[in-house]
Amino acid sequence: MKKLLLALSLVTFPSLATAELAIQNGYAIQGKIFAVKTAKKYSSVDGCSRIALAKSNVAGFTFESSTQKCTLYKKVRNIKAKTGFVSGTK
Repeated sequence: MKKLLLALSLVTFPSLATAELAIQNGYAIQGKIFAVKTAKKYSSVDGCSRIALAKSNVAGFTFESSTQKCTLYKKVRNIKAKTGFVSGTK
C-alpha cells in the first residue's frame, strides 16, 4: 500500500520526482551528518550527487576531491569556501 501511495504521489506531483541540487565548486557544507560514503561508486561528484538525490532525508552533500569521500548531510547549517571540495544542496 505504501509503495502504491508513493507511486501515485510521484505521478501527481512530478516536481518531487525531479528534484535538483544546487552544486557549488570550491565549497564545503557544515551541518548534521547523515552518512559518509567511501565506496567506489560514490567516489565522484556525479556518484555523490546521485545518492544525495535518492535519499529523501538528505539536505545536501560535500565531495572531497583529494580523498574521494562523499559526505551526506541531514541538515545544512553553513556553507564555507574550501578548495578541493564540491557541495550540493537541495
